Order: sequence, then structure tokens, then C-alpha cells
Amino acid sequence: MKKNLFLLIMTVAMSVTAVAADTAKIPNDPKHQEMMKAWTAYATPGAPHKILADMAGNWKYTSKWWESADGKPQESKGTSSMKMILGGRFLQHDTKGLAMGMPFEGMGLVGYDNIKNKYETIWLDNMGTGVMHGTGDFDAATKTLTDSGEFSCPMKKERKSTYRGEWKVIDKNNMTYTMHGPGMTDNKEFKMMEMTYKRVK
Repeated sequence: MKKNLFLLIMTVAMSVTAVAADTAKIPNDPKHQEMMKAWTAYATPGAPHKILADMAGNWKYTSKWWESADGKPQESKGTSSMKMILGGRFLQHDTKGLAMGMPFEGMGLVGYDNIKNKYETIWLDNMGTGVMHGTGDFDAATKTLTDSGEFSCPMKKERKSTYRGEWKVIDKNNMTYTMHGPGMTDNKEFKMMEMTYKRVK
């Protein structure tokens, strides 16, 4: 019995040693190193994220909303707080103000996908229960971040609509955002919203 117990202990010990040896080899395995290199490149913020970081801070804004291309805009004011989160990978945007005479509160996220080589945006607010999602690019010459995507629309039969947005960085203390979308009756694109931001120092 003692002999059998000794053999069992030796077998377990050798198995643990073999597993430890295999584990120690993993960092030197070419496939593992290739995987880690690719994942590191994917996860590391770069120059596109620095563009977002420059937008971080506290802002006050004035906004104009249009219901139609020939309509009179409704104007309002509000504040926005923007900050980089998750190690400088995403810009979180929190806004409070008025929209069409009603209290307005919204939250957005903007990031840059190193694999897709595209900016991705998400926006949600208290004016609906859907999530707006878009993708886009940054034009260094005009300092404009554009994105386009879809959002839910209760006024259309297909229950969805498209939009095109433009963040234009004028300088470190001033920027604008405009959003364009199709008209409810003629489906022609018009400017739906315009926001002018000034940094709060």
C-alpha cells in the first residue's frame, strides 16, 4: 500500500512539473508573442485618441433645432462635460440643458477603433429610448470629425432614420457640432441641429 501511495505521489508531482514547464514555454511561443503584439496594438491609444483628448473639459453651449428645412429654429442653452475614460481610449460626453422647450439630458461616447481605422460614436438621451450609433473619420485639414449612422424614428414607417454629424474644432476653446438628416415629407437632407461650444475656464 505504501508503494502504491508513493507511486501516486510521484505521478502527480511529475504531472505538475510537466504542466509548469509547458506554461513557462508560452511567453516564448511565436504564436503567443504574435497574438500579444496584435492585441497590444489594438488596445494602445494613439494619435486619433489624442484628438479626442483635446476635446475634454467643461463647456457651455447654445443650440438651434429645426423641425424642417424652412422652419424657424428653436434656441436653447446648456452645459457639457467631456472626459477621457478607460485609460484614454474613449471620450465620455455628458450634457444638460433644454431642447424644444423641455429639459434635456444626454450622454455620448466616442472612440477610435484601431482595427477598423474608424471613429465610432454612441449617443443616448431622454428624448427617446433608442441608441444612436455612427462611424466616421477625422479630416486634419479642416479639423472636422464627421460621422454618419442611424437612429430610431417614431414618425417614419420604417421606424429608423439616418443622420450625418460634424464636430468642427475651431481652436482649443471653441467648437461646433451640426447634425443633418432627411426631412419627414420629402426625405431631403437638411440641417436639424447646430450647437456652438465655448470652453469654461
